[in-house]
Amino acid sequence: MLGPFEVRTDHGVLTDVPGARLRGLLVALALNPGRVVPKAALVDWIWGENPPADAANALQRLVSRLRKVLPEGSVEGQPDGYRLTVEPDAVDAVRFERLVGRARDGEGPQRVRRLCEALALWRGAAMQDVGLPDSAAFDAAVTRLERLRLTAMEDRFDAEISLGRGAELVAELTDLVAAYPVRERLVIALMRALAVTGRDTEALLVYERTSEALADALGVDPSPELSALHVALLRGELGRREENRRTNLRAELSSFIGNDRLRQPPDDRMASAHKIGQAARI
Repeated sequence: MLGPFEVRTDHGVLTDVPGARLRGLLVALALNPGRVVPKAALVDWIWGENPPADAANALQRLVSRLRKVLPEGSVEGQPDGYRLTVEPDAVDAVRFERLVGRARDGEGPQRVRRLCEALALWRGAAMQDVGLPDSAAFDAAVTRLERLRLTAMEDRFDAEISLGRGAELVAELTDLVAAYPVRERLVIALMRALAVTGRDTEALLVYERTSEALADALGVDPSPELSALHVALLRGELGRREENRRTNLRAELSSFIGNDRLRQPPDDRMASAHKIGQAARI
């Protein structure tokens, strides 16, 4: 469902599911794999505010058609609804959400791997070949998946930049910021990626364009996080901060490391100075 609509059997054979409503029914069941979806929810999903006069029978006929195109036993009827008998990971949209959830528990390279695996499931726009014009529930599901995709991409960029891979992401981020000019997390990622490659001037231009876009499109100022990043860039701090993210070494606390005398506690140093003074007078 994350791209052109496609159904395959366990043997990898493509199965044709014709018609928007038939596909819509399958999508509604597939988004809840192994769970019973109430009949009322299915009617609302398929027909929205314009259900047929005999909605219960219309739904039953649609389920009957779906059973004919799917392998036997794929759709089970229950007194209050219907259930699709598939594993969650057999549904790309469900697997995507599960991987994104698991990525939140990971760190570093593991987090990046899980996010990349999740995003690789996308082959285009969500449910692009379905289309239920009267269904607000369907539209909401599409919007939620697309937003989650963007959030997963932002999480991936943050993780990769923190691992020192900002230079590799500049081109991809530039295209995404052009497509989503007021998506501030993408802007922040692009500014950080540009800064670590020494392209501070370009990063400042990105901020200026974003500030104008936010004012024109939404009538708001940049967020505190984006503004703070802008200030850090003006002060020349951004590149250094990114360098520090890529190392676990402690910052040097003193330039006098190795001088045993100057590492003595203050009272010991005063005692040493007093002894030296006495020796000089003798």
